[in-house]
Amino acid sequence: DDRTGRVRNSTRRNKPDRPDELTGPNQCWCWDVSYIKTDVLRVFWYLYVMLDEWSRKVVAWRISRYHNHEEAMGLIDDAIIAEGLLDVDKENLPVVVNDRGVQMKAKDVKQMFTDLGLTQTFSRPRTPNDNPFIESFFSSLKRAPVYPGRFSHLNEGVVMDFFGGYFRWYNTEHYHSRIGYVTPEQMHQDLAAGIIAERKRVLGKQQKLRKMYWSANQTTGSGL
Repeated sequence: DDRTGRVRNSTRRNKPDRPDELTGPNQCWCWDVSYIKTDVLRVFWYLYVMLDEWSRKVVAWRISRYHNHEEAMGLIDDAIIAEGLLDVDKENLPVVVNDRGVQMKAKDVKQMFTDLGLTQTFSRPRTPNDNPFIESFFSSLKRAPVYPGRFSHLNEGVVMDFFGGYFRWYNTEHYHSRIGYVTPEQMHQDLAAGIIAERKRVLGKQQKLRKMYWSANQTTGSGL
């Protein structure tokens, strides 16, 4: 009926306003905060992560005792500086996807987006598929064999060391299945196409050599 149609149209309009197609890094970022368990019940560290959706690179992260908009603003600032976007024209800045948490909707955060020229877009309530990249990232992180499950609530240095090491590995050594088994850093530096092409060339050469080997053995009978 008309009412159902209006609801459906409203739902579509409220989806995050992402670019239709991503063709390179720093076109669309997504971010969120994850609760990190400690050895004390209901005491957490908070992990803030900004992810590039095209390359899957973690462009900024921070660990904090605080779940507030000041830390969120620090994350945004870290990402802009890390990617050298302070002097980039506004039309070339990324769209940033986030959920509707208190930190994301805070007036100071919204004003920071405006001042920087960034476009902030919100996922719908209770719709994790609207922000799937960061949701998937946190899920993979916490299922990683090296993830300890809980951290000391007292020793921030240990927590920082773990995540610092993990993010270095993730960005520069982890071959990500969703981007053609290259690392997020390689993808971010626009090296993926060349790496994948060279991989195919080497594979094709090896396949040709194997065919020649088996063909020769079948002809001479020496492979039996």
